[in-house]
Parts: sequence; C-alpha cells; structure tokens
Amino acid sequence: MGYWYEGEVLMKPIKTILIAFILVMLAACQFALSPWETDTHCPGVSVKENIHLLNLMEQQQGGKDHFKVAIVSDTHQWPEDLQDTVEIINRDDSIDFMLLVGDLVETGIKQEFEWTCKALSHLNKPVVSIIGNHDALSYGKEIWLDVFGPYDFSFTYQNTKFIAYNDNKYEFNNVPSRDWLAEQAKLDDGEVRNHTIGVSHSAPWDSDPGLSQHLKDSGFDHMLHGHQQKFDYWQFSETQLPHFINADNRGSKYSVMTVYSNSISMENCDPQCVIVTIRNR
Repeated sequence: MGYWYEGEVLMKPIKTILIAFILVMLAACQFALSPWETDTHCPGVSVKENIHLLNLMEQQQGGKDHFKVAIVSDTHQWPEDLQDTVEIINRDDSIDFMLLVGDLVETGIKQEFEWTCKALSHLNKPVVSIIGNHDALSYGKEIWLDVFGPYDFSFTYQNTKFIAYNDNKYEFNNVPSRDWLAEQAKLDDGEVRNHTIGVSHSAPWDSDPGLSQHLKDSGFDHMLHGHQQKFDYWQFSETQLPHFINADNRGSKYSVMTVYSNSISMENCDPQCVIVTIRNR
C-alpha cells in the first residue's frame, strides 16, 4: 500500500501530518525567509522624530541651568543588557534623553536591528542614534538610512549644539568631511550657544592626524565616542579638546553627561555612576 512500519507505528501518515503542521505554522506567522531583508520594523527611533520630541520638550520646560544625557554604545549582541540599561535610565527623571553612539548591532542584519529596537521601545525618553562600523555591515547601510536617517546631522538643545558625524573608515570612504564639520560648528548671527559637542562612534583615528585640532579650531569644546569598548577620557595636551570614550553595554554599562552653561561633567556607570576626570595624552 506504499506504507512502511516500525513495530505497530504507521510512519508515513505521521510524517505527512508533521509536514502539514509546519506549513500551517509558517503560513500563520511572519517568518523571516532571509537575514538579508531590509524592511526592518523599528518604529519610534528615527533621528528626525526624536529631535522633534526634544524640541517639544524644550518648549514645554523652558530654559534650564543644566541638563543630563545618558550615553550608551556598542550594544552589539547583548539586547538583554540594553533592555536592562533602558530600565535603569527610565527610573532617572533627571536624564533628558539618550545618545546611542554606534554599533547597535553585530553583523548589520535585519533581525539584530529589530532586537535593538524592541529594547529601545521601552525607553520613556527621546533617543538619538549615531552609526557605528558594525551597523554598516551586510545591508546595514540601507537599513540605517531607512530606519534611523542620515549618517551626519546636528541639533540644538538648551543652547548646546550636538554635531553627529560618521567617522567609520572601515565601511566608508573620505569620512568625516572636515568642511562639513567646520560649517556646522559656526555660530549663526545672533546665536547664543553654550557648547558645541561632537558625537561619533570612533575617536580621531591615527590615520587622520590633526582631526582633534581641526575640531578644536572649528569651535568644538567636547567630544563623545564609543568603539574602544572601555571607558576613557582624554585630550591631547597640545589641543585641550576632551574626548570621552564610552564602554560597551555588556553588563549594562553606560555614562551620564551633565551639561552646565560653562562646563561639562562626565560619569561612568558600571552600574554605579562615578565622576571621571580628563587625562592628557
């Protein structure tokens, strides 16, 4: 009859039923057929949307004598730690928003971005993201532009201008644009600005000598980075432009920047937050 037996068990009908069950389950759910898809579901994380939220926040709160920013970077393959970090930051009402300073994912595929976005969906504050080198792997460049927005952008909050730029020399050519950085740092006529803060995933590379000096000469007074996995806070002794390096997020490590009208204070949080000082190089 076309069937075969093992003891008293009729195997072919069971196999047919199993295959039918799998097909029904696949048809009933959204199943990712390929990790190379780019139609990533990540609502609420676009740079444009979150800058708009910051503008609304500033309009509602008015001017402040200081504000705090949580800095998170290099979440890589630890979305659970990112979610734990989000919960910690949610409980701190003194923090206005989060800067996510690159390497949100490990290999740049759709599923990883969606894991990160799921963790961020619980954040009760605006989040502004800057691209890292791992974010540009695979189809990450396309996903980034579609989900988060431009690689380079700027925004102003409480008389402090943040200038975010792509400095990923692994996956891009001719970055960053020094002319663009200098143009962004210029003061507009009548503009009142307390600080000009640069944000990139990587600190100035050895292959780009003089970038720190160029930034200082252009008007930047503080820099924020990730990439190196460990906390650090340094400046070239001849340049005197502070570069703060955030650690990776493994174990829910993050940082807090407090911005006053005439100074900036940095804290490393692992998990307790400790104020850190700048070292000369």
